[in-house]
Amino acid sequence: MLGDLQKIIGRSDQYQASDFSRAANQLLTNQFLYAERPGHRESYFLVSSHVDYFTNLFEAIGWSFVHQPDEAYMGILPKGEERFMRLRLDESLLLLCIRQQYEQRLENFEVEGGQAYTSTDELLTLYENLTRKEIPNETRLKEILSLFSRHGVIERGKPDEMEPKNIPLKINPVIRQVVVEDFIRQLEGLCDQDEQDIDADSITDEQDESDKAEAIDEVEASTTSAEPEEAMTEQSSMDDEVTTP
Repeated sequence: MLGDLQKIIGRSDQYQASDFSRAANQLLTNQFLYAERPGHRESYFLVSSHVDYFTNLFEAIGWSFVHQPDEAYMGILPKGEERFMRLRLDESLLLLCIRQQYEQRLENFEVEGGQAYTSTDELLTLYENLTRKEIPNETRLKEILSLFSRHGVIERGKPDEMEPKNIPLKINPVIRQVVVEDFIRQLEGLCDQDEQDIDADSITDEQDESDKAEAIDEVEASTTSAEPEEAMTEQSSMDDEVTTP
């Protein structure tokens, strides 16, 4: 890989080796990069102009590189057994509900540039209706949304002053990479079964052992690396805010 990189650098007047290292690290930290985000843009266009190199690079360390130029995002997904980790039930159910909302928006032609808009009130109403379970409290909901936001699944907007607890959300198209197509079956299975261990493709967070012991039921999703939480949260407030149409 170092030889390939040196050849690329030798032919380029625009990039240095440090630029490639920075782009690779940003992908590992954030998992998904978007062309529209100011903090991602430079790395996005570097990687998109050297897809073969980065595909081979991440393949060598056990990751699949995904590039969706029509929707202007790219990302990496773990492969094999590394795709699975333990998620808590409320995280799994909310993730599945977000996928359900995305599909509903698609069917109603309400997706713009691959992105769908919703709010926490709508999400929690769907959660309650589909799962027949108590919704997460405000603190817990913010924790879950922070987890999903760190990995680029959603982006949080600024609430209206009249509804400070109703947070606008933008659902990114990577939700279809994260949650597999039989999400309805999984959702039904989670709602019908008693608590037990759950497998989910790796959205990782630094959970302690007691948190992991609470993880339940089976969900397939495919997300991210075991990077430190501090690295994953290094995003500007601008990146977290969205404007609803």
